[in-house]
Amino acid sequence: MTRRPTDSAIASTQSSNDPSDGGSHAADRVARILLVDDDPLVLDALSGWLEAECGAEVIACTSAEQAMALTSPARFDVCILDYQLTGADGLTLGAMLRELNPATRLILLSGNLSPAVESLALEHGFGRIFRKPVSPKHLIDAIIL
Repeated sequence: MTRRPTDSAIASTQSSNDPSDGGSHAADRVARILLVDDDPLVLDALSGWLEAECGAEVIACTSAEQAMALTSPARFDVCILDYQLTGADGLTLGAMLRELNPATRLILLSGNLSPAVESLALEHGFGRIFRKPVSPKHLIDAIIL
């Protein structure tokens, strides 16, 4: 189930990577995903797909501020960030998240990116960039690789 930042247990929730717990094979490789997008419909749709297909715990936020409030106590294996966010853009948020946890894999989403921004994203450590609407299969494939 998708957790929202208002859930009091976010910081203490840990996903199990034990294959005997009934989780999927993909969940063995991706335990926690931070999904940040200012569109609640996108958050709900992507969260549902990611949980169903990856078996991962998805923490969904609508702003960079909410995401940063969660990252001190919580660590994420993958961060999927919209480029246009309230408070900071996805590149800035990605840099802050990477500073806290260099092993975090970054994926950028946007409905409209210039080639210059795409180049900057790659320079800032984003492993994949997707234009919206994104195919759930392509996104999931990028996460579990």
